[in-house]
Amino acid sequence: MSRKTIQSMAFFSPRAIAAAATPPDTLTTTLFVTNLHCTSCVTHAQDTIKPLPGIFKVDVNLLSHTICVQHEPGLTSNIADVLLDAAFEVRHVTTSDSSGRVVSTHDVSDKLDQLMHQKRTSLFMSKAQRRHIANCKACQKSPKEGTISRVWSKISRKRKISEVSQIEAGVRPSGEGHDSDSINKTVPHALLDGATEKENARSASSADQHIATVSIVGMTCASCTNAITTELLQVDFIQDVQVNLLSNNATIKFSGKGSDASKIVDAIEDVGFEASIDNVESDHQPPADSRVQAKLSIEGMTCGSCVAAVTRGIEQAEGLISVNVDLLGNSATVVLQDKAQIDKVLEAIEDVGFEGSLVEFLEEESTEKGTAQFRTVEFEITGMYCSACPQNILNKLRQSFSTEIEMLSEPSLKQPRLTIRYKPTSTLNVRRLKYTIESADPVIVASIYHPPSMEERSHAVHRKESGRILRHLLFTLVAAIPSFVIGIVFMSLVPEDDPTRLWFEEPMWAGDAMRMDWAMFILTTPVMFYGANIFHTRALKEIWSLWRPKSKVPLVRRVYRFGSMNLLISAGTSVAYFSSLAILIMAATKHTNRDEMHSGMGTRHSITYFDTVTFLTLFILCGKYLQAYSKSRTGDAVAMLGKLRPSEALLIDSEANAWEEGHKPSQRSVPIDLLEIGDIVSIPHGASPPTDGIVDQEGSFLFDESSLTGESRPVKKVRGDTILTGSVNVSDPVRIQVKELGGKSMLDQIIAVVRGGQAKRAPVERFADIATSYFTPIITLIAISTWVIWLALGQSGVLPRDWLDVDQGGWPFWSVEFAIAVFVVACPCGLGLAAPTALFVGGGLAAKAGILVQGGGEAFQEASQLDAIVFDKTGTLTEGQMRVTDMLMLDEKDQDDKFQLAMHITRALEESSTHPIAKAIAKYCIDKMLAQGGQNVDVLNVGEEPGRGMRGTFRINDITYEATIGNERQLVAPASSYLASSLSRFQSTGCSTAILSIRNHQEGTFMPTAVFAISDPIRAEAPSVLHALRSQNVAVHMCTGDNEVTARAIASQLDIPVSNIRAGVLPQDKAQYIQELQQSSSEGKRKIIGFVGDGTNDTPALTAADVSIALSSGSDIALTSSSFILLNSNLTTILHLVRLAKRVFFRVKLNFAWAAVYNVSLIPVAAGVFFPIAQWRLSPVWAAAAMAGSSVSVVLSSLALRLPEVTFRRTRSASQEATT
Repeated sequence: MSRKTIQSMAFFSPRAIAAAATPPDTLTTTLFVTNLHCTSCVTHAQDTIKPLPGIFKVDVNLLSHTICVQHEPGLTSNIADVLLDAAFEVRHVTTSDSSGRVVSTHDVSDKLDQLMHQKRTSLFMSKAQRRHIANCKACQKSPKEGTISRVWSKISRKRKISEVSQIEAGVRPSGEGHDSDSINKTVPHALLDGATEKENARSASSADQHIATVSIVGMTCASCTNAITTELLQVDFIQDVQVNLLSNNATIKFSGKGSDASKIVDAIEDVGFEASIDNVESDHQPPADSRVQAKLSIEGMTCGSCVAAVTRGIEQAEGLISVNVDLLGNSATVVLQDKAQIDKVLEAIEDVGFEGSLVEFLEEESTEKGTAQFRTVEFEITGMYCSACPQNILNKLRQSFSTEIEMLSEPSLKQPRLTIRYKPTSTLNVRRLKYTIESADPVIVASIYHPPSMEERSHAVHRKESGRILRHLLFTLVAAIPSFVIGIVFMSLVPEDDPTRLWFEEPMWAGDAMRMDWAMFILTTPVMFYGANIFHTRALKEIWSLWRPKSKVPLVRRVYRFGSMNLLISAGTSVAYFSSLAILIMAATKHTNRDEMHSGMGTRHSITYFDTVTFLTLFILCGKYLQAYSKSRTGDAVAMLGKLRPSEALLIDSEANAWEEGHKPSQRSVPIDLLEIGDIVSIPHGASPPTDGIVDQEGSFLFDESSLTGESRPVKKVRGDTILTGSVNVSDPVRIQVKELGGKSMLDQIIAVVRGGQAKRAPVERFADIATSYFTPIITLIAISTWVIWLALGQSGVLPRDWLDVDQGGWPFWSVEFAIAVFVVACPCGLGLAAPTALFVGGGLAAKAGILVQGGGEAFQEASQLDAIVFDKTGTLTEGQMRVTDMLMLDEKDQDDKFQLAMHITRALEESSTHPIAKAIAKYCIDKMLAQGGQNVDVLNVGEEPGRGMRGTFRINDITYEATIGNERQLVAPASSYLASSLSRFQSTGCSTAILSIRNHQEGTFMPTAVFAISDPIRAEAPSVLHALRSQNVAVHMCTGDNEVTARAIASQLDIPVSNIRAGVLPQDKAQYIQELQQSSSEGKRKIIGFVGDGTNDTPALTAADVSIALSSGSDIALTSSSFILLNSNLTTILHLVRLAKRVFFRVKLNFAWAAVYNVSLIPVAAGVFFPIAQWRLSPVWAAAAMAGSSVSVVLSSLALRLPEVTFRRTRSASQEATT
C-alpha cells in the first residue's frame, strides 16, 4: 500500500486518537463489526483484544454486531488495529468516558470497503487474517470472504505461514482538526505479536485437551483441598480442577500434551503432598465436520501380522481418530483431526517397513444450494513443450468464455493438469472446453483426468509387489541351480570316489575349509543379502519402530507382542547363514595333515547350512509369489462390475435443428467423459448405456438387468423410465437422456457399497489379529527353547554320540537345525488370510447375484447364524402394488358434495407420502377426480405421523379444513359401531384400511368421513420361501403396522403361527419386538435376529436387527440402515443370501482350522519331537516349502468358493429350495 494511501486512512493512529480525546479516567469504546457471525468469532475477538495491556473488560454482542471494550485512555487505536489485522470489519467506532459522554466517534464504512477490497484481492494476507479465517467457519462460507478463504487455502498448501508476508493497513478519520500529512500509521507489532503468540497457544491447547485423574496422599481437611486447587489453577495450561477430599484424588482438565500430567504432579508436590497419576485420557473429540477421512494405498503387506504392524505404527501418529487396514485391498482408511497430519501417518507406515501413499481425502459433499448445477472437470494436457504453452491455453479459455468458467488450478510443464469449474449450458460444455484447449496449438491434446481408483491402485500394488518378489525369486533361482548341483547332486547322488566330488571336498584357500563350502558361501551370500533382503529390511524396521526412542508402545508389551512373519523368516535365514559362516571360519582356521585326512576321515561331507539358506529363500519367495497372485484374484468383483460400463457413447448432436422437419440427427462416438447431463445418446441393440438415463422416445423396450440385480427376465421400459448403466438393451435401438454423471449412477453406488462392505471386517477376524500378534513371540520362544533343550541334552550326554552327524560345531551347531526349522515352518499368514479372502470372494459372489453386502464381514458372520427372520408385511411379503378395492362414505347426507371434498383432501394428503398404501389411495382419488372434475385446493401444511398416517390443513372455497388419514390409531373420536363393523368386514378379507377424518375449523370436531379398503396380493414365491427357511431351522415372524385382523388373514395364508405375529405396531415398536426376540432364548444365549423391510418406518427395526435386509425398491433411509441390500424384490434372493452366508462362513472356519492345524502339527515335527523315534526330522528346506504351502492353500481354499459345484445358483426356483 502506498504512503499516500496509508496517510489518507490513518486516523486510527495513536496521536490522532489522543488528539481527539484523552480523558483521565476509564474509557469505553464500542466498535460496530459487520462480520461477527458465530461464537468462534466472539472467542476470537476476545482473544485478540484481551492480550493488550490496559484492557479491563471485553463484551461481544452477536445480535448487535458490537464489541464493547473498557480500557485505559489512549488504547482505542490499538484495539482497532488488532481487530483489523484479525480480519474483522470495523465499520464504526465510538468512545465514551465513565459518565457516558461520547468523546469521539468515527464512521469508516467507505474507507474500510476500499481497504478490505484491496486486502481480499491481495495474494498475501497477514498472519492475523489467516488466523481469523481459519477459526471462523462462517467467514469461510461467506461470499464476501470467499476470496480470502481461497487465497488462504492456496497459501497454506504452498507455504508455511511464517514465510507469508503480512499486509499492514490503516484508516483515516473524517473529523476535522487532524493533520493527515503529519500522521503516519504503523501497526503495533509488539502487541500484535503478543496477541498472535497467545492465540497460537490457545489454539494449540484447545486442539488437544486431556483429563487426568491424580491420587493425592496427605489431605486431611478442606484447607488442603483449597491449597491444592489454588496451586494448580496457577499453572497456565490447567483449565479446571476438582479435588475430592474423601476419595483422596483430583480430576484435572488441562490442555497440551498428555505428558504434561507430570507437571501437575510436580505442582502438587510443591505444596507438600504426594501425588501420582492414575489415568490420563483425551477429552477432545473434534467436531464431525472438522474431521477428515483419508484413503491410503499400502505396499508390502502379506499377512495378518503385517496388518497388525501397520495398525500399530499408524496408531502412534498424532491426530489419529481411527484406522482400518485392509489386507486384500492393500489399503487403509484413517480418520484424522486435520489433513496436515497425513504426512505423519505416511511416515509411521514407512517406519514399520511398508510404503504408503495417499489416494484421496474423503470429505462430505457440499450441501450448499446451487452447487449441484456446476461441474468441475480436470483436464490432463499433453503436447506442451515450452513455458508459453500453458499461458496460450489460458488465454484461449479466457477469450472464449471470459467469466463463465472458474479455473481452480492452472497447468504447467511439470504438472500439466487444468481444473475448471463451470455451469453447463447449451453453448458451454465439456466438449467445447476440450476443443478450446486443443485449439491453442495443433499438437496439444486434452483428456479428462481420473485419479486411479482403489481397485486400480490395489492392482498396481499387487503388480509391483509380485514383480518385486519375482525379481528376487529369479535371482535366487539362478543361485539355487548351482547350489543344487554342488550341494545335493555331487554330495548325495554322485559316487564317493567320483573325481569331481573329491575335487569339491578338497581344502582350498585356508585351513580345512572345502571347495564346496567356499562355493556355497559365495553362492549363498548374495541370496542372503539381496534375495532375502525383503524380509530382513521389514523385520529390522518393525523392531526399530517398536524400540525407537519416541515409541509409545509400553515396555512390557514390546516383550510379548512384536514382529511378524518377516521376523521369523529373517531369524531363520540369519541363524542358518551366520552359524554356517562360523563353521566355515572354524574350518578355515583348523589345519589337518592331508595324509591323516584321507586315511582317517574317509569321505568328507559339508556340514554347513548355506544350501539351506538358498533353498529356504527360494521356497518362501515362490510361496509368496503364488500367494500374491492368488490374493489379487480374490478382489476382482469390483473390477468386474466396473467393466460393465462402456467407455464410449453414441451422442446425438442436437444442433441438427430439424427434429420438426423430420431429419435424422447425426450421431458420433464420444468418450463418456465428454457427456453432460441432458445429452441425448443412442443405445443400439446389445449395447449398454454409458450412464444412467431416461428413455427419451415413444415405444416399449426391453433391458437385461441381470448383471446388476440378478433378475434374469428382461425389464420393460417406456418413455420416462430410468435406464441403468450396466444393463443391456435386448430390443430395438433407443434414445435416452443422460441423467447422472461423475460416479452417481446406480452402478457406481453398487461398486461403492461392495467396496465399502469388503473393507468392513468380521468379528472373527479379531481372533486372527490377536493370534497373529502373539504368534511371533511364541514361535521365537519355542525356537529358542528347542535349541536350548537339544543343546542341554547333547552336552549332558543324554543323547547318543552317534546322533551327532557334524564334524564342526558339535552339539550347538547340531541343535540349531531344529531351531531354524521351527522359525521357518511357522507362518501366521494363513491365519491372517483365512477370513478376508473368503469374505472378499463371498462379497463378489453376492454382488453377481444382486446382493450388496453393505455390512461387510460382520454381516456375513451374523447371517450365517440366523435364528429367526422378521418380515415386514407391506411391500415385503406382499407385492407392494397396492390398489383400492373398495371405498365407503360414512355419512349418507350430501354424499356427492362430501365425496368430492373427500377425494380432493385425500389426494392432497397422500401425494406427500411415499408409502405404498398412500400411493394407491392417491391414484384412486386422481382417477375419480378425472372422471368427475375437481376443485382448487390450497395446501396449508401436510405432515406424516410415523406409524399412524398423514395430517394436514387445507383451504377449499375459502373454508379451512383439517384432515387426517391413516389407521385406527389416527382416529380422534371413538369409532362408531357402523365404522367398527365396516373395518372388521374389510380386514377379515386381508385388506388394509385407511380412515379419513375431516374437521371444519368452524365446527371444531373431527368426523370420520370415509373408509378405504386396500388390498395387496401376497408374493407368489413367499409361501415356498418361508417354508424353506423353516426347514433350515430359521423361525419366521411377521411384524406390521397394519391391524390385527388383516395381519392374521395374511399370516394364515403363509402358515405363520399367531404367536409369531405382531400387528398394529409403531416404528419404534418394531425395534422393541426385535429386541424381545433377541432376548427370548431359554438357554440364556442371545438369539441372532434378521429383519426384512423396505420402508422408512422400518428403519428402527433395521437398525435394531442383527442382520438387516432391505429391498432396493424401498426408501433411501432403509437402504442406508441395512446390512444387505437386495437389488431385486424376489424373496428367493433371501434364500440365496442365507445359503451363501453359511457357505462363506463355513469356508472361513475351514481356513482357520486348516491354518491352525497346519502350524500346530508341523511345529512339533520341526522341533524334533519325533526324532528319537526314527531319527526323523523336518529339515529347514522342507520346512520352508511347508510354510509357503500354508498361505497359498488358504487363498486357494477361498477361491474354491467360485467353483460351480460349490457356488450358489439362481436357476432353482423357490419351490425347489423348499424341498431341499
